[in-house]
This record gives sequence, C-alpha cells and structure tokens, in this order.
Amino acid sequence: MPAPIPTSSGALDEVLFTLGQSLRRLRISIGDESDFAYAIGSGFWQLVLLGERGEERVSEIAFALNLDISTVSRQLKLLESRGLIERTPDKSDGRVSKVRLTELGTNVLHQLVQARLAVINDALSSWKKTDVDALITLLDRFSRDLGSSLTDPDICSVPSQGENAGS
Repeated sequence: MPAPIPTSSGALDEVLFTLGQSLRRLRISIGDESDFAYAIGSGFWQLVLLGERGEERVSEIAFALNLDISTVSRQLKLLESRGLIERTPDKSDGRVSKVRLTELGTNVLHQLVQARLAVINDALSSWKKTDVDALITLLDRFSRDLGSSLTDPDICSVPSQGENAGS
C-alpha cells in the first residue's frame, strides 16, 4: 500500500470544501421558479437518476443516492406535486409503487442539465482543453479512489480521544 500523501495545511481539504460549496450553489433557474425551485435543489439528483434508469422504487432511489428513504420520499412528493414525476404500481409487488418522470419532468430535467452545463462551460471557458481533460481525469480517479476507500469502515473511522493519547 503506498504511503499517504500529506497535504500542506489541509490544502486539499480546503479545496474540496470550496468545491462542495460551489456545487451546492450551482442551482439553475428555469421557467417559473416557484414551480421548479425544488427540482433545482435537492430533487435534482432524483430527476437525474430517473432520467437514466426509467422507473424505480423509492428504496432503490434512496440506496443509489445514499439517502434515507424518508428524505427521498419527501423530495419525491414535492416533485410529484409539481408534475415532474408520477407513481405507477409495481407489477411484481402490488403493495409497492415505482416512480418515473412525466413528460414535463423529462423536459425540465433536460433544461436543467443544459443550463448547468452552460454555467460549467462558462467557468471553464478560459481553460486550455488539456487542462479540462486533466481535471476530468484526476477528478474521476479521485472520486473512484475515495469511493473505494469509503467502503472500508476502518478508513473512515475517527479514533476516539483515548486511542492516540500515548502516541
């Protein structure tokens, strides 16, 4: 196993924190904000997932997005009230329903994705193509390696105060 790479004064953590803030602020307005504000925020990733997968059970969405079922259910109810998704009975289990995008939901998702890409492309407009390619390659590698690390609970655990007291 390679030795850990130390970061100067937590520089990497600071950059990741700033990136996280920027990504949370990347909320795009389309149409009447009162209708689509929720889809622009927390519900966006549910729309993306349904756009990729078609129909899904709430539990499958929660698992895929690493969220509680109650959180996803609340978000989906709001998306449904906006006419962006609809529920259909699960043919394999009548007690369960699946959710899918409506035609309006598909259109809103397309508009949101295009608007987000426009903002990102604008931010990268002064970058060289080789720099953008390097960013994509390194972020992809980092996210995959971080994801692999997060499957091992020992890597993610924080030692209790007494564990490192004598070190």
